[in-house]
Amino acid sequence: ISYVLMSCCLRKTPATDYLCKPEDNIFNIDFTRFKIRDLETGTVLFEIAKPSTSDQEEEEEDTAGGELDTSAGRFVRYQFTPAFLRLRTVGATVEFTVGNKPVTSFRMIERHYFRDHVLKSFDFDFGFCIPNSRNTCEHIYEFPQLSEDLIRQMVDNPYETRSDSFYFVDNKLIMHNKADYAYNGGQ
Repeated sequence: ISYVLMSCCLRKTPATDYLCKPEDNIFNIDFTRFKIRDLETGTVLFEIAKPSTSDQEEEEEDTAGGELDTSAGRFVRYQFTPAFLRLRTVGATVEFTVGNKPVTSFRMIERHYFRDHVLKSFDFDFGFCIPNSRNTCEHIYEFPQLSEDLIRQMVDNPYETRSDSFYFVDNKLIMHNKADYAYNGGQ
């Protein structure tokens, strides 16, 4: 396995390709639920959960024989209202399972960009995760204060705001997810 150095993930522009393959996730970490909420009001802004195992088996039977998309589950497209850009503090709760290997020093570095400029970097440590476990944690995002001009540009240019989420175990990249964002919802 060739490992991507953490410094490669601190680039000034979004990654054009995925920096690792799905099979690099040798710990079988699987994100099963994700929720974003405004910490000031408690309002849930976004929530998604993977279907239950029985629902997934039915879906797999329906798509048997088709081509497998290796980036499936690695990309999310979000749509929020312009008010999202004025939030100060957001909580992101993630639920994930771990396979049969212990996970030491699990870390996520997330980089947010508008066009080709870094808006903010976040660095979260999940710590140690025991094998065959289901884990839940909430990370607190403190958003930068954006100028009204930048907010207008981000609203007027949907999906030009992007993020790269890099997941490391023992400083080795095992997962890379991407997202893009529109802030013109409700208009």
